[in-house]
Amino acid sequence: MKIRALLLTTALAFTVPAIAQEAAAPSNAQVQPMNVTDPTEFATMAAPSNMFEIESSKLALERATSEDVKTFAQQMIDDHSKAGEAMKAAASQDGVTPPSELDQKHQEMLDQVSRAEGDAFDAAYVAAQVQAHDEAVALFEGFANTGENSALKQFAETTLPTLQQHREHIRTLAANY
Repeated sequence: MKIRALLLTTALAFTVPAIAQEAAAPSNAQVQPMNVTDPTEFATMAAPSNMFEIESSKLALERATSEDVKTFAQQMIDDHSKAGEAMKAAASQDGVTPPSELDQKHQEMLDQVSRAEGDAFDAAYVAAQVQAHDEAVALFEGFANTGENSALKQFAETTLPTLQQHREHIRTLAANY
């Protein structure tokens, strides 16, 4: 009997902080805009984020079990491929060369998603897309509001509404995981 009570107490001790942590960070929390003003800094941050969303979505087309996840992934490939081309054109006008490879952070995110399988893959992909879109919206919103007047700033302004739509869509999907 004492062992049973001890096990129950131990289980509760670990459960309550986990529940509190989940309650403290709802998936629809607003992320504050980043304070990025330099076009080169913006491109250095935006390009790997965009590439991550494309590469992880290509993986999702192959490995996701949910048709909703696959549909979202195809939309990400289509929209972010177009955005990548538009960003390259804007960067060229500004004399900026965006990175052509994932940075360490986004490579680690891609590696983490790629290790998952089955339903766990879907959950990992969706969670990564929520994080990526929260960060992208914060970056694009911040640069659109405070960035130096440039072609990249115009790109951020015109791309932001699409990123916000993606974020809402992925948050809706995340409610299932």
